[in-house]
Order: sequence, then C-alpha cells, then structure tokens
Amino acid sequence: MNNTFGIKALALLLMVVPTLTSCDKCKKDDEPTLKDEMVGEWKIKSMTFDGSEAMGFVVTSSKMEFEEYSGTNGDFEWGIFYVDGSSENQEGDYEVDEEDKELELENNEGERIKFDIDVDGDDLELSGIVDGERVVIKAERD
Repeated sequence: MNNTFGIKALALLLMVVPTLTSCDKCKKDDEPTLKDEMVGEWKIKSMTFDGSEAMGFVVTSSKMEFEEYSGTNGDFEWGIFYVDGSSENQEGDYEVDEEDKELELENNEGERIKFDIDVDGDDLELSGIVDGERVVIKAERD
C-alpha cells in the first residue's frame, strides 16, 4: 500500500511541477523588454556635457522617437533645436543590447553613438561618451 501511495504522489508531483514552471515563464514573457520600453516619443528634459547643462543655454528643446523593431533593429529620429534658431535632425537605426542595457544609434551617415540605458516607467536616462565628452540625457515619455 505504501508503494502505491508513493507512486501516486510522484505522479502528482510530476504533473504539478511543469505547470508551476510554465506559469513563471508566462510571467517573464509578459514583462516588457527594454526594446519594448524604448518605443515611443521622448521629450528631453536635461542634456549635460561633462556635467554642464545644455538645456536652456545651448539647446532650447530636443525630442527622440524610437519606432518598434522590424527585424534586427528599429528606426529612430532625434531633433535638437538650438538657442541661436538653428536645428539638427538625426535619423537612422537603433539597436538595444538587453543584457548589457545599451543603446546604439547609427545615423544615416554611418556615425555611431552608444549609450547606457535606464528606463523607469515614463523616465529615460541615456549616458555615454560622445566626442570625448560624458553626455547624460534625461527624458520623459511624451
């Protein structure tokens, strides 16, 4: 009798364990990836170069837009408006490295910039070295 009970208990355990692990997998699959979190328009609130704020002094406004991935990357557009009335618009492809939490932008001229990414809900922070200067960009979802 004890042997039958042990076999039934083992059979029940073997049926329940895969169900529990599949539920955990479903939860992970439902969590948005960094690629998903990047998609949308972002209004830049702060842009510092080696610790000096550019917003309001050199730059009047700036906005970034990241489209959903199609294949191995997505498209981006980055507009910057300067206090002297000039503006700059960069377009190209972007890639997100989920593991290292990095964003690489490649504009249409082939120039590349790499940033560390931190997304917290509707807040985005990008940091990296651009032309030898430490750049930190803080933005909000627009």
